[in-house]
Amino acid sequence: MIDQINKLLAAASGAGSAATDMVECARDGRVSAMSNVGSGETLVSLVDAVRLFLDAVSGETEDEAQLYGAVVRFLDAKT
Repeated sequence: MIDQINKLLAAASGAGSAATDMVECARDGRVSAMSNVGSGETLVSLVDAVRLFLDAVSGETEDEAQLYGAVVRFLDAKT
């Protein structure tokens, strides 16, 4: 149960950081290639948050397993 809570907190933190990046980018009124949004770091953070969320709460339905697989493949390609 503690591991599940830790994963949920980590997922929320990653998603929150990604949301902050997107809000800051919107406030700037442009997407710069040097920003987290423009460089793709925000996307990676958001996808990793989804992975952590699925780790914590997934019931392992076929759809969830497919999504999890796609998320892991995406993250593997980025590292």
